[in-house]
Amino acid sequence: MSEKSRYTPKDIEQNYYKFWEAQGFFEIDGNSKIQKEGKSFSIMMPPPNVTGRLHIGHGLTFTLQDIIVRYKRMDGFKTLWQPGVDHAGIATQNVVEKQLLQEGKTKEEIGREEFLKLCFQQKENSQDAITSQLRYLGVSPAWSRERFTMDDGLANAVKKAFKKMYDDGYIVQGNYMINWCTHDGALSDIEVEYEDHAGKLYHLKYPLSDGSGEVIVATTRPETYFGDTAVMVHPDDARYKDIVGKKVKLPLTGREIEIITDEHVDMEFGTGVVKVTPAHDPNDYEVGKRHDLEFITIFDEDGFLNEYCGEFKGQERLEARDKVVAKLQEEGFVEKIEEHQHQVGHCYRCNNVVEPYISKQWFVKKEFASDAIKRVNAG
Repeated sequence: MSEKSRYTPKDIEQNYYKFWEAQGFFEIDGNSKIQKEGKSFSIMMPPPNVTGRLHIGHGLTFTLQDIIVRYKRMDGFKTLWQPGVDHAGIATQNVVEKQLLQEGKTKEEIGREEFLKLCFQQKENSQDAITSQLRYLGVSPAWSRERFTMDDGLANAVKKAFKKMYDDGYIVQGNYMINWCTHDGALSDIEVEYEDHAGKLYHLKYPLSDGSGEVIVATTRPETYFGDTAVMVHPDDARYKDIVGKKVKLPLTGREIEIITDEHVDMEFGTGVVKVTPAHDPNDYEVGKRHDLEFITIFDEDGFLNEYCGEFKGQERLEARDKVVAKLQEEGFVEKIEEHQHQVGHCYRCNNVVEPYISKQWFVKKEFASDAIKRVNAG
């Protein structure tokens, strides 16, 4: 049997696909001969990220969309399946950074302009691969309308929508507690990956300012004590009723902070006395707002300790931990150190340890989605 007479599915599929596309069958009026007046249907293709190639999940979802779209076409609907790819923001930047690291380079070394060129080169390479895969899969979007999410028209639409939401009061800017990566900046909650960590629980001694004794607080992040602005106990904890309202002196610095009460405290955990660091802990942030405490930020955006940390100023937050503990031990402020298994948040992009941090950012008010939520709940 000759090669030409042999049935080769790959060749047959490609020939049919090229014919369909050339005839414009995938376009809005590709079924004009059977279109019914007043019937239209459209799907926005969830744009794949230009971080690489499609995976099996894309294969499934695009096949399901294609089934629906083809059915609607055959049923006489004027049909649009809008194709495109998404810039993916920092995810694409992360891919390019990893490529640079393999060459022993960083984005800072090559500069902004060259780095942007590499990002757009990544976009071109990935988009070519993705569209090739989609064609090979046999799906039928309107290829003449293919878009990239940073195309001028789409980018302008985003800006217009942002301004309208701002004018309507749904978008606000302010200083709030967020997830902060000292390498990649602000992170959403879903961009933080939690991992079990074999760490330590440090029990620190805070002497009462009147010299009548001391309280013991426990923390997994001893370097943050420089930002403490209160110590709290549960209002129903009889053990500490006599010291509520008194002050303690922070070790090494001597700065005085008050002992307050708050129901957030778990009386069964540790000694029942909790340090409050409003600028570096999400729970303490809420406590700080309730009690109008001072918010003291102890490190900069790059994670280096500042002037509130005395002799440790200029040291990287995690590298400084052991040095801070050593000094506290030397001065007699450490009661004990225990092994402690707990979860630590990491940046999904670079695996850096994430810090709770107060930063000026843009936020969307949840009221913006209230109508949509009601409709979903109503079915």
